[in-house]
Amino acid sequence: MSERKIIDLLKDKNFNEAKILISKLLNDQKHILKNNFYYGLILAQEKKFEDAIKFFKIFHNGNPKDYDVNFNIAGCYLGLLNFDEAIRYYNNCTKLESNKHEPFHQMGVCYRLIREYEKSEICLNKAIAIKRNPNSYYVLGKVLRENGQFGKSRMSFEKSISLDDKFIESKLSLANLENDYGNYKKAIEIIKEINALNKTNDKVFTKSRVILGNILKSQGEYEAAIDVNIEILKKDPKNVDSLYNLSLCYLFTKNYEKGWRFHESRYNLQSFVLLKKMQSSFQKPRWDENKHEKSILIYGEQGIGEQILYSQFVNIIRDKFESITIAVNKKLIPFFNKIFEKENIIDYRTISNYENYDCHLPMGSLGLFFQKFINLNSFKEKINYAPELNKIPKKSKKFRCGISWKSTNKIFGYKKSIELEALKELFLSNNIEFINLQYSDEEIKIKNLEKEINKNIFLKHDVDCFDDIDGVASLIKSCDIVITVSNSNAHISGKLGVKTFLLLPFNDGKLWYWGMNTDTDIIWYPSIEPIRMNKENDWNSCISKLNEKLENFL
Repeated sequence: MSERKIIDLLKDKNFNEAKILISKLLNDQKHILKNNFYYGLILAQEKKFEDAIKFFKIFHNGNPKDYDVNFNIAGCYLGLLNFDEAIRYYNNCTKLESNKHEPFHQMGVCYRLIREYEKSEICLNKAIAIKRNPNSYYVLGKVLRENGQFGKSRMSFEKSISLDDKFIESKLSLANLENDYGNYKKAIEIIKEINALNKTNDKVFTKSRVILGNILKSQGEYEAAIDVNIEILKKDPKNVDSLYNLSLCYLFTKNYEKGWRFHESRYNLQSFVLLKKMQSSFQKPRWDENKHEKSILIYGEQGIGEQILYSQFVNIIRDKFESITIAVNKKLIPFFNKIFEKENIIDYRTISNYENYDCHLPMGSLGLFFQKFINLNSFKEKINYAPELNKIPKKSKKFRCGISWKSTNKIFGYKKSIELEALKELFLSNNIEFINLQYSDEEIKIKNLEKEINKNIFLKHDVDCFDDIDGVASLIKSCDIVITVSNSNAHISGKLGVKTFLLLPFNDGKLWYWGMNTDTDIIWYPSIEPIRMNKENDWNSCISKLNEKLENFL
């Protein structure tokens, strides 16, 4: 009778009364393990995941093959961002009841959050094979988009909608896809259609406005995007997507005080879930302006390029701490060891075993505290960098030019990239020798162009441009100039102070730190000269400007 009442209370979401009843039963009927399971449900509802797991496991110890307790333990671990344990318990569920799609779906969610997209896709397809459902198609569409498979992503969202024509998330995702493609009018049409069908639904309206703000940002209409996001936040102050988009708009427009403050919202974005997990794992305090600890650990977030960019703040904070440890991607360690001779450089995957610091701060939060100390001369100091001479081919011509023409970013890399053939006229010069800095495999296109112009383009070298950042830096240091699109090579070259011509898209695909179309320099890297499009998708204007710059430079 008591169990039936508990179940009814939980179904009616009368959690307070259920908690009182279960607490009493836990005292009066300690031999009934199922009461621990019900109490765990209440704690999970309150998001007290660690406590919930303790009660779930009391029941699980006596009932290891119970599907529901395994599923709920997995859900708690997911809430704690302990993805390995979540996947383990969801996997238990698939063995206990292989005809249920939910565990496969949830494993797909976990793998997506840790960016293991192939595994995520496999799990989601297994969920769909068991039960064709709109939610699994929706998450699969997100996975495919994040992995750069836009066509398949569209098909997945459309299948989701075909199963449930009221599945708003998939419809909104189609608008996002059109924005990815640069089809802004089409994206706005989809949003208007969604709003017309959901006039009284405030949540749908808010989500569509978030996408509108993102479209405006993509078009370079930052002030309009700011207005839209401020409007959203008046009604929904904790809307994380709007907060983060607002931060990017302010950073673009160099309103750093607001930009860095709103940038702290990134912790709650799904794309930054690993950062949130790392942040929550620290036993030592986060640094703030009221703390005066002697040693600080700053740790990387996002990609190689962003970690190099944020490392520029080390110049600013060096005199504020007795010791600084920089935790970054393993590939960066040899490169950083040469640049930061006084700092400790470690692999950010080993942070949990590192103790030699008093406080910590993620690199993306350095601007919040230290942007105010930056001036025009902050990054003009010459970098002493000892290149690996054995990795550098012998120079035979007056000028050496490093070339990089492609970004491999899955979502918007194609917007930042140019075709190698667009640089054909440059390669015909007899006064310049060229070093290939491109870290993706472009051998076929290189050979095709060499055949067309009847000339070998690049000097031979043995540097692995994908994994050997120190080797790439050595090649760049040997160059008189570097020509690159927005990728990690731009950051390496800028960090080393090598003269760099940076080819940039007009708006969409351009990152905030490269500035607006009216900017003639890059404050973060004084040696970089931006060469900007005159209009959207106009690489020809960039190439023309580049040729003029090179004539003057040479």
